[in-house]
Amino acid sequence: VAGASDRPSLGSVALGAGAMAAGTGLARGDASELRKRARRQLKEAMVARDSEDIEPLRVAIEVACEVGLDERDIARARELLAKLEAKDRSLALTDVSRDDLERLKAASSREEAEGILIRCMGLSLHDGFQTEVLAEFHYHNFLFTQSQRLNAEQASTFLSLMRHLHERAILQEAMSEAAARELFDDLVRRHSRQLPPFSIAAFQEEQAEAIRAYAERGFFKHFRMYAHVYKQLPVLAVTAVEKPLVPEVPAIQPLHKDFEVDPQEVLELRDLFPEIEESADEGAADAALTSSAGRLHSHSATSRSSGGAARGAGSFGSGGSGAVSGASARGHSAGSARPVDSTTKAEVEAAIDSVLQELLPPLDARISQLPE
Repeated sequence: VAGASDRPSLGSVALGAGAMAAGTGLARGDASELRKRARRQLKEAMVARDSEDIEPLRVAIEVACEVGLDERDIARARELLAKLEAKDRSLALTDVSRDDLERLKAASSREEAEGILIRCMGLSLHDGFQTEVLAEFHYHNFLFTQSQRLNAEQASTFLSLMRHLHERAILQEAMSEAAARELFDDLVRRHSRQLPPFSIAAFQEEQAEAIRAYAERGFFKHFRMYAHVYKQLPVLAVTAVEKPLVPEVPAIQPLHKDFEVDPQEVLELRDLFPEIEESADEGAADAALTSSAGRLHSHSATSRSSGGAARGAGSFGSGGSGAVSGASARGHSAGSARPVDSTTKAEVEAAIDSVLQELLPPLDARISQLPE
């Protein structure tokens, strides 16, 4: 066997253990030599890799404890021994007991059987979708044991074998498909040959072939899917933030007298003071009436001054001339007075119309507000 010369044989370890056991009766001065020899033997046994290396490692640990080596060196050897023993330990009746198999056979529904398998395999319902996938995985494995008519030991071994395969290949080590196949072949080979204490034949050769074919069309066909279930990355992060419907009341700020304003001057508050609008309308109407009266008065003064000028011209003509000249002047004055009077009348009427047009709309608005 390659590398066999580098490993301590079982006979040499046994001889070394016997020598050290005999050496315990020697003088205390030889204690350091015994510890040195035990340390060297433990170091040689620490190269253990396979099943045949388990027993030499166990003997070396016992000798190291007897001579009182450092506990740190012994702890590392114990960890290696536990790992090798776990690797070569038989999986029969490790997860599913005989009683659990009887309950699985007596289950009246798929949900009941999956509940038993979830409990036996140590699955957590909090994992959600992942637990559902594994529950279906173990349930189909159980159906395979029933179709192959496996006994209790064989069925329990197969269920634990598939659990061990999924746990190491997908969860713990994230193996490639080729590495997972090697692990599966090693598990099946170890449980299909009778070579104690290294392996115990739980399956016959034809049963082992059926198990390989089942894993090929089941687990390895969907290997990437099982791996993806545990490799998916979160794409959505939801954070709950409490946001009240009513906004928070702002902090109270100090007020000053200079901040006060007259509410009657605020445009948004005009509807609360109707008397302000009425007084404003009355003021506008009075202003319009005053303006119209002023224009009417100016027009009347203009008319009077024009008429007075005409009359003065007539009297001046009659005083400076004779009767004929006075008659002519009066005739001329009478003839020129008509167009002046008609123009003045038109201007007066126009002024009155403009005043009425300015006064009537405010009066109509005030009249419409009076109670009926």
